[in-house]
Amino acid sequence: MTVEQALREALSHEIDVRDRYVEAARNAGDASARDFYRFLGDDEQSHVSYLEKKLREWKAEGRITYAGLASALPDPEVLESAAQAAGSALAGKTPGGETEALSRSLAAEELSVAFYRGLVAGLGAEASKLFARFLEIEEGHRRIVRAELDLTTRTGHWFDFREFDLED
Repeated sequence: MTVEQALREALSHEIDVRDRYVEAARNAGDASARDFYRFLGDDEQSHVSYLEKKLREWKAEGRITYAGLASALPDPEVLESAAQAAGSALAGKTPGGETEALSRSLAAEELSVAFYRGLVAGLGAEASKLFARFLEIEEGHRRIVRAELDLTTRTGHWFDFREFDLED
């Protein structure tokens, strides 16, 4: 795959994920859920804008420079600490199909992680560096969506770790 193809596919992918979050926010029955999906949708929009800029750079110069891609999400350690201290706004709630929406969001984030993992493995050093940052951010998205889903469904997991068992 060429760098231009990778940029185009990544852009298409990010637009799709962003649109899923916009739709989830529009359909959310709970204000906290709406805010959660808007937050993630805004972060995905920043990815779209960044990729559009990189595609323009590629077309104009035949190369891309790596410039740090920011995320609205804090570092995973900070996120986990704050989330554990505050709990989840969606914990134990399933209004308006939130569990279903979270499940769809998790599936989209898992696809994102796999997509970027493939790009990192299949491209040259500079392009891999660009997409490695996307992989890192999407893994963070996957973790927070997984945590919300776990808390919403009360599975006993928190960030993929078993916190309790009903037999404990």
